[in-house]
Amino acid sequence: MTTQAEELLGARVTGADGKVVGTVEQVFRDDMDGTPAWARVRSGKTGRFVPLGASQVTGDGLTVPFDTQKIMGGPNIDAGQHMSATQAEELSRYYGLTVPTQQQAAPRGRLTDEEWLVRQEERLQVGKEMIETGRVRLHKYVDVEPIDQAVHIYHEEYDVERIPISAEDRITGNIAEGEQEVILHEERAVLRKEIVPVERVRLRTRRVEEDQTVHDQVRRERIEIEPDQAFSNSGRRGDFGRS
Repeated sequence: MTTQAEELLGARVTGADGKVVGTVEQVFRDDMDGTPAWARVRSGKTGRFVPLGASQVTGDGLTVPFDTQKIMGGPNIDAGQHMSATQAEELSRYYGLTVPTQQQAAPRGRLTDEEWLVRQEERLQVGKEMIETGRVRLHKYVDVEPIDQAVHIYHEEYDVERIPISAEDRITGNIAEGEQEVILHEERAVLRKEIVPVERVRLRTRRVEEDQTVHDQVRRERIEIEPDQAFSNSGRRGDFGRS
């Protein structure tokens, strides 16, 4: 494949069954000629490898001659930033590709993977996420409260008033039946209710910022020299780098 590795990053990968496998997140070059040889495809939280030799770059991305099930069932290899020859052979055997029967010598002046110890360390990355910590709800209830209030009222009662008539008044008349009627009144308390707004209430959130310290552990590899005791007195070699 003559396509540059940078052009493949982020490309959509489609399998032979027409299904989209994922996107290219990393490209590994061949140690011999430096051409793109393998691509790590990210599908959700899973990463798998596909060979680039028989793949084709189209307008829709990268098409590989293997179906989705074959790709997702491949070896779970942790290649880091460089794929070793052993890892490449494992993937080649899985995909049925030709595997060299004899390891070719590395170009002159170039060190092979076996000549290096790779020291790695973990880096702590702190992110933030929004989570729900609780809920607060306003609910309006109706309470009944007894009220006693004094009201001044009156009512009418009747009295019989009798005034004797003297002879001097000279009131005369016929004996006959008669009647008199009066109407009695009284005041009564009349209750009337009205609804009056007295307060507005609502819930609001306020943002309170604070500093928080997170605690965790990171692992760091350490490389030390362990000299053979039989040759410990034969001399010391120069240390060209520090780990």
